Amino acid sequence: MIVLFSVFAALAVLAVRLAEVIPTLRSSQFGFLLAAGGVGLAIGAVVIGQFGQRFSRSQIGLVGSLGMATMLTGLSLAPMQLLPSLALIGGLGLFGAMVGIPMQTTIQEKTPEDMRGKVFGLQNNVVNIALSLPLALAGIAETFLGLRVVFGLLAILVATGGLLTWLLVKNALNQNLTESVR
Repeated sequence: MIVLFSVFAALAVLAVRLAEVIPTLRSSQFGFLLAAGGVGLAIGAVVIGQFGQRFSRSQIGLVGSLGMATMLTGLSLAPMQLLPSLALIGGLGLFGAMVGIPMQTTIQEKTPEDMRGKVFGLQNNVVNIALSLPLALAGIAETFLGLRVVFGLLAILVATGGLLTWLLVKNALNQNLTESVR
């Protein structure tokens, strides 16, 4: 979840620069790029709501992470044009929903009722802290490394985070199965 929110925080900064390099868009119109991510999130939420129960949450999360990494890689490689950028950012939102919704659902289900306030308060604080770093670093990294390289690095971060999360869930499930057999 921290990686997910960090990427969207970085996107808020990088969208301004992306709008500057897209010939048909003014930097003041960067909101169109962010709106595409929001539309993608909404579509992803509807899709998860309709079809998500057919798959395990860890599978959905892994596909979401790899999809986000693919969209970020596309942003790093694609020509800086409006329609491809809108489509890739929309896809980023769609796949982001595939990461966030199953994770949030799991947290809500696994948290004992008497601990929900503490857990969600802690989660809110961790997310807010996690948002600060990408907001500060994204602009600096873009200045020194360039927009394409930063999108590529974000893709690597998301893919790594998704794979590590999937491995942790897989190991936890295997450990629970082993303990229940004993």
